[in-house]
Amino acid sequence: MDRDVAFGEPRNLWLQGSAGRIEAVLRVACPATAAALLAHPHPLHGGTLHNPVIFHADRELHRAGLTTMRFNFRGVGSSEGRHDEGRGEVDDVASSSSWLRGIAPGLPLLLVGFSFGAWCSIRHAIRGDGVAGVVAIGLAVRRYPFTEVQQLARPIAVVQGSEDEFGTPEEVRPLLESANPEGRLYVVDGASHLFPGQVREAATRVVEAARFVLQQ
Repeated sequence: MDRDVAFGEPRNLWLQGSAGRIEAVLRVACPATAAALLAHPHPLHGGTLHNPVIFHADRELHRAGLTTMRFNFRGVGSSEGRHDEGRGEVDDVASSSSWLRGIAPGLPLLLVGFSFGAWCSIRHAIRGDGVAGVVAIGLAVRRYPFTEVQQLARPIAVVQGSEDEFGTPEEVRPLLESANPEGRLYVVDGASHLFPGQVREAATRVVEAARFVLQQ
């Protein structure tokens, strides 16, 4: 492993996925307590690995001792392929998480997804091996059928804005109560779906949520 990677400097790289190359950015913690794969919001609405919430969550998780990797779904940035309405994107999560497990053997792996990225991450976690738990940001319960949470059988925590236009905390809470084990909700007061002006607070909550999941 290169020295810049070992010391936690961000490294741009490309992985092989089912639709071609996947663009990613890796930060290695040394020593690391866990690994986290971060999935961005909807590609057709401006979501990329440079999304401010994903960027700051990545940075804060790394500062907390996790090896982190954020990636672009197919058809975004330098990732090859084209948008597949959430079907092939689950394969992108699978390919990326498999690669990350390969460089972080023995560490618990968290999937951290924002909105569309949360939907894809949860569906992969249900069918994929080696996932310790999920942190979902901005769970868009009015847009996606998150009934899959009941099948997850892994710890889950959600970071939600109190004014999220795609799902209020009151709408998210019953879903987490139905999970096994029961999930935990972290609310960012006054924030809408994209957390404008409150990105750093959202990232702080993501770290708290990750700690909760890892302790289960």
